[in-house]
Amino acid sequence: MNYIKFIALAVCLASSVPSLSFAQTPTSSLREYAPISLMQYLEVVKGNNAIIGNKRLGKETAAAIKESLSLYQFRPSVSYTKGTYYQQVPYAPYTTPTSNTYGLNFNVEGWGKRAARAEYGDAEISRSSIDYQATEADVQTAATLGFIDTLRNRLLFNSYSEAAKKIGALPKTAQTIDSDRFLIYYENASARDLQFTSLSLLNYSGGVLKNLPLPTGNLNISPQQFDPDKLVEQAMNNRTDILALRAAINSSEKNVSMTKENRSWDVQPYVSYTTTPQYQSSGYTYTPQNGFSAGILIPIPVNNYLQNADIVQAANQKLGFEMQLTDLKAQVEVQVIQSLLQYEAAKTILSQARDALSSISKTANQNTPKDIMGLRDKEGALIDAQTNHVKALVNVYRQSGNYSTPQI
Repeated sequence: MNYIKFIALAVCLASSVPSLSFAQTPTSSLREYAPISLMQYLEVVKGNNAIIGNKRLGKETAAAIKESLSLYQFRPSVSYTKGTYYQQVPYAPYTTPTSNTYGLNFNVEGWGKRAARAEYGDAEISRSSIDYQATEADVQTAATLGFIDTLRNRLLFNSYSEAAKKIGALPKTAQTIDSDRFLIYYENASARDLQFTSLSLLNYSGGVLKNLPLPTGNLNISPQQFDPDKLVEQAMNNRTDILALRAAINSSEKNVSMTKENRSWDVQPYVSYTTTPQYQSSGYTYTPQNGFSAGILIPIPVNNYLQNADIVQAANQKLGFEMQLTDLKAQVEVQVIQSLLQYEAAKTILSQARDALSSISKTANQNTPKDIMGLRDKEGALIDAQTNHVKALVNVYRQSGNYSTPQI
């Protein structure tokens, strides 16, 4: 084990944090801590996490595709014809005129095709944007829970360390020596736990953080009251997974419309200009000639009348999303109620832990190992209860479509 020093702590830390014992790591910077608040950490995650970044690129891609979908599909083409040349002439002397023909043709889309593509492009932009928000919320929720676990280990380390200092200040007896040995063991264990969970926080930061993040703050959040019906209603309106499915349904609906409009007939107008220079044939002189011609080509989409697989596929995709949304809405109501049950249990345990610590604090003698150890045990139980309370609160928030960050 090596003892390392923390770098300068944030002002919000009430007291200096003692040195920690660490397992050897191949990178020296990962044996040093840098204090960081939850808001700062989540900003790092939002700006540098690759999963979130890929979804952000998806938004840009959808916007670019929308521009291309909104364009008219003219598909112009030009042609040039020289001749005509004959391998045999009908009689002699016979002169073949060397005419030149220049042509232009282009495609005119069937009515409604371009508009349907543009609407589909708009729907895809909306879907990509909501998909980005859902991914950001999922990643930041996982990062928040990891931050809470790391903060818990830091608070537990401080608790063991402060108790060890108090025991160390007492006269040496068999009881104080045994208590000191016990506290040092768990102080080192909590230091390793802190290092482990702090390393886990680096998984969400995209390699930007060069030191181990040391969470600042505390887990002392007041219990809250919730109205189950309001939470369920809020979840139906705000949860990103529901919004993502609604956006997918809207996009698939536009895809059905686009698929149907793509069956419309296109027309292909064309024009040509022919020039024939002066030439002589059979003793006659023919003056230069210029001529125009125009026409229209109408491809007949016969296959569209023989099958409808493309429409069935698009419609079934929409139906599949609608089935998922119906199922998800039923799940959401259950998940909200379950999260509230967990939260009520966490509140009860928190209240009991606070009462237990308050009770022993009033009677504890800070000059006896027994009372110091008893106070530390109750303090550790309160830290665990606060941790479970905050995590349960975050779960209630997320299950009900509230993506705000708890103030810890």
